[in-house]
Amino acid sequence: MSTFSVTLNYNCNYGFVEYNEESKTAVVTLPVAEAKAAVEKFLATPLTLDVPQGETIRDFVTKTLDPLASLENFKVCLTRLWGPTGVRVEWSMPPGMAERL
Repeated sequence: MSTFSVTLNYNCNYGFVEYNEESKTAVVTLPVAEAKAAVEKFLATPLTLDVPQGETIRDFVTKTLDPLASLENFKVCLTRLWGPTGVRVEWSMPPGMAERL
């Protein structure tokens, strides 16, 4: 089973989200119930955004992505998580690292 995990941070309350590539599901672990629910809702909702595509860095196309449809979609959608939820993705912090500080 192939999984991808990344640390989440909500007002210094650390947790993580784990995406399972085979089942196309995500499990959110956060100690604040409201933040956890917001992330789960975000991941269950298609996201429309402009993504780079074309020959120059100025070429974008509007796409609607299902966050759980693929690992690539999951990662792209996580880059927009903070705005609507207030939950940050700590890309450089391995899951579980906050507990060892």
